[in-house]
Amino acid sequence: MMAESNGYFDDQTLQAPPGLVAALKALPTDRVFIPPTLDEAVLRAAQRHLTKRASPAFNWFRLRLWLAATALVVSLLLAAEVVTNSLRHRPRAPAFAREDLNHDGRVDILDAFALARQLKSGAAPGPLLDINGDGVIDERDIATIAARAVKLQKGGHS
Repeated sequence: MMAESNGYFDDQTLQAPPGLVAALKALPTDRVFIPPTLDEAVLRAAQRHLTKRASPAFNWFRLRLWLAATALVVSLLLAAEVVTNSLRHRPRAPAFAREDLNHDGRVDILDAFALARQLKSGAAPGPLLDINGDGVIDERDIATIAARAVKLQKGGHS
């Protein structure tokens, strides 16, 4: 039972199970002989073990390993930063329409005029100037550019 005042068990009321009491009484009462040399050897081994744990030596190898790992991580992070910055700030080639020969950002009659002047001068035009895709660079390509230049956008205001 519990005492009312302090909450501890009263030692007088505690009883061990009968099986435990019988087993303890059946134990041999003879003392086991342990030679003093064995006892001292165990004590010395325990003292050596405990003194080793109390003051560990400074481990230079572990320090160098951690420094190398830290340097590797920092260099990888810097390399990743350099690569991502170079990809972000890469100058992009301006996207021009195929018919925008003078690269002013719009297809107009000046582009048709530029192709006509190039054909009239006799200079060999590149295959990119075949605007209508018939395999020949001629007046029909000029007409295609001119038609696109004057074409009205759908949905515009009147």
